[in-house]
Amino acid sequence: MRTAVSTRDGILVTRQGAHPVSHVVGRRSEGPAAIDPSGRTVVTAEGVLIDVATGTRRQGLRGEDLLPTAVFSPDGRYLAAADTQGRLTLWDAGAQHRIAVLAVADSTVERPALAFSADGSLLAESRDDGSVRVWETASPRLEGTTLPAGDGPVLAIGFTPGARELHIATAHLPLRTAQLTPDSAAADVCARAGGGATRAEWHRYLPDVPYRQTC
Repeated sequence: MRTAVSTRDGILVTRQGAHPVSHVVGRRSEGPAAIDPSGRTVVTAEGVLIDVATGTRRQGLRGEDLLPTAVFSPDGRYLAAADTQGRLTLWDAGAQHRIAVLAVADSTVERPALAFSADGSLLAESRDDGSVRVWETASPRLEGTTLPAGDGPVLAIGFTPGARELHIATAHLPLRTAQLTPDSAAADVCARAGGGATRAEWHRYLPDVPYRQTC
């Protein structure tokens, strides 16, 4: 039998029998909560973790401001949280240990889109200028890679299977695709350029460098 379970934070979880199978989130506080891939734990905008089955509450994500955006990695290892100060942090999935501060406070970022790759190895965050930053979760203290800006605020982002591409949707451009592997990026550049430089072009622009095929 399918029923709706409500917590005092206004989070509704659709359940079938004893197991949650889908969820709808609504809050009195600002910003969305996040629900883990198993459907067993919800994080509220205040950083409170709620066990869906028992209603047990505990404070997690200590030291953060209100969370307009948070997301669990699909593999269940990580939790990323963006607070109202524009700071982005990476936590273990239980929100007990802050692994790294990926981005410091930035008042220009109001409500970023966040997405993990399927294996949790990459995390992407949108910026208000249409650009997207991507981090490797295995090396969270390395600066994230910034992908070029699009045409305005990002509405949604998502990785393809295998994390070879990142899809980015904006208000005026339904979808643009960023290549995330060197081979794919090189192939994309070659395709747009119509192939590599000819011998004549090479000798014209690089006369002192021996010719080699670039595509």
